[in-house]
Amino acid sequence: MERGIIFDLDGTLVDSLPGIAEGVNRALDALGKPRRTQEEVRGMIGRGARNLCAQAIGYADADEAPANELEPMHEAFRLSYSSCWRGNYTLPYPGIPEMLSVLAGQGEKLAVLSNKPHHVTEPMVRELFPDIPFNPIMGFTGDFPRKPAPDALLHIAKLWKLSPQQIILVGDSIYDANTAINAACRFVAVGWGYARQDELRTASPLPPAQKAEQLLSLLLPDN
Repeated sequence: MERGIIFDLDGTLVDSLPGIAEGVNRALDALGKPRRTQEEVRGMIGRGARNLCAQAIGYADADEAPANELEPMHEAFRLSYSSCWRGNYTLPYPGIPEMLSVLAGQGEKLAVLSNKPHHVTEPMVRELFPDIPFNPIMGFTGDFPRKPAPDALLHIAKLWKLSPQQIILVGDSIYDANTAINAACRFVAVGWGYARQDELRTASPLPPAQKAEQLLSLLLPDN
């Protein structure tokens, strides 16, 4: 059966926590606000930059944060992170480039769907995985709501002329799991990302993959 595989980015393909934490702290420094530890930032990842920024300044989410506090933080983070994600601040997880090469070599349709802003998502994927034919690469632009809304995933399925049942979504978070539920597609979890393991075990029909080789075995056509 023809199919396509859509990957989350942060915590799934790449360890971006050091760069995100650095971007958050540069923004907090610029605004004279206290810094956050990497572990604090880890728990803020997954719902997009605005929610990340709201949590960094002490609010539960972007809806709760006053605009006069959130907007300066969001803009400061946008500027800082655009320049500080490169280098050792963001690296593919071990074995991921090789796994993707195997899938690409088998002619699989591959895409990236992230809640990270698109102006960072696309250059990051192109730079870190230059030989992998991801098509499309989608970060958040406002054209579609963020995951766990299924709209962007369903858009990719339409581009590929596939049904949701022919799609596999690979991710590290409850937001990815709920996206798959909302889109009625298959979900495969990875256990090396930023979500709590108990959340993933509850949301995923299979135990999360713990290594890239295990993930590849779960994604091969016979599985």
